[in-house]
Amino acid sequence: MDNKPALDEEAFKQQDNMGKNGTIASVLIATVAFAAAFTVPGGFVADDRPRAGTAILASRFAFKAFVVTDTMAFLCSIVATGFLIYGSAREIPRDHRWWYSLLASGLVPWAAQFLIGAFALGFHLMLGAKNRGLVIFVYVVSSAAVLFGSPGIWDMFRLGLGRAIWCRAGWRGVINIHKRPSSLLGFVRLLFTSPLIHIRRTVFAVLICATFVVAIALDITMPNY
Repeated sequence: MDNKPALDEEAFKQQDNMGKNGTIASVLIATVAFAAAFTVPGGFVADDRPRAGTAILASRFAFKAFVVTDTMAFLCSIVATGFLIYGSAREIPRDHRWWYSLLASGLVPWAAQFLIGAFALGFHLMLGAKNRGLVIFVYVVSSAAVLFGSPGIWDMFRLGLGRAIWCRAGWRGVINIHKRPSSLLGFVRLLFTSPLIHIRRTVFAVLICATFVVAIALDITMPNY
């Protein structure tokens, strides 16, 4: 009983340190994504021409994919920053702080994955068809970073957890919903504490790598698309 306040204070300090580190990471990602949004690869149309101020490469598939990945990286990092700020406030109940930190811990890796995707797609647009070998190299190493850069992204498949949970508890066990949630917040809490959090990270990683494949395939077959 006498040691409980000291243990609570130590746990809060650890959570506070993790929140500070996560905030630094999320703010850096948001800053880079925001800067990339207004320094688009390829430049802008001159003022004396039609569609002045728009991106020159706006019709390219790689550019559209760049815009999507950069937007997702910025939004995920901004939302994660807000959650981390609330998660480190002593005025908020401890269990609420834990949920805010949990939500942020899922958003920051997504933001990093999307930022890697925006980096590779932006390089593709800058290098062009004459440096296709370098483009393929960038895509290969970026795919490796997306697929294996997040800890625990393949645990569901490597350890067979998904299949075991499915056999024991069915689809309700996989999504961690054994009873009807009382509110939307309760549903989000259950969803973010379910094994599906790892599946979602894996799906995003695979989608980003598939976008790389489509972009290089279109660059080879239809160079102007």
